[in-house]
Amino acid sequence: MAVPGLEIRGVQKDFVIQYGDRGPGVKRIQEYLIKAGMDLREHGVDGIFGPETLGAVRKFQRMYGLIEDGIVGPNTLGQLKKVLRNPGLQGQENPVRPYPGHYVMIGDRGRDVEAIQRAVNVTPDGIFGPVTEHAVRQYQGRMGLQVDGIIGPATWNVLF
Repeated sequence: MAVPGLEIRGVQKDFVIQYGDRGPGVKRIQEYLIKAGMDLREHGVDGIFGPETLGAVRKFQRMYGLIEDGIVGPNTLGQLKKVLRNPGLQGQENPVRPYPGHYVMIGDRGRDVEAIQRAVNVTPDGIFGPVTEHAVRQYQGRMGLQVDGIIGPATWNVLF
């Protein structure tokens, strides 16, 4: 059930907006998702929490390490607030990707590797192999970072 009069400044403990909800609270969440870089091109800010909004919420949750339940509760709204308070993130198509909390290196696979590959201009296949390692080393050298071919917090924060 949507909470009327949603305030971005304070997060209510019992705050929940979810699939099927309608109204001004949903419109506000849609506006915030768009400002955070999520794609709502088909329906935009229509005040209806349908499939497109659900997908955007899940993508946002996945990107920021939240439980990917598609529900905008206190944790998701809190993370949205953090993103919106950072003017460098607002309105970007590709918001900053948070550090995954571990080194990413040769042999690793997955979405983080794909993002790294895009950032260093390697065709993304999700596999951190020798080509990706070489491109990471070149990038680290250009950026004045330690050249080790490993994506730790320092390299990650410059990449993203």
